[in-house]
Amino acid sequence: MFYELTKAYGKQICVALYGAFAGLAAKRKPLPLLTLLLLHTFEYFNVGKKVAAEHGLRPVEGLLKCLAYGFTWWLPLQRGN
Repeated sequence: MFYELTKAYGKQICVALYGAFAGLAAKRKPLPLLTLLLLHTFEYFNVGKKVAAEHGLRPVEGLLKCLAYGFTWWLPLQRGN
């Protein structure tokens, strides 16, 4: 069930989180936004980079997708769906 929800709504949820966290950052509360960026960067170097290379994506493209969408872009690729 988690996978189906992630596949259907994951990217929209990530965009909404970035919007909410950017709003907090504008109010001088940048920690949630910085945490999200750091987690997505860490995720790229642990999983996203490998998946991007396996599917013919350039490293910069994989990093940008990880930063924007987290695991929701590479999970379907990794699972073969």
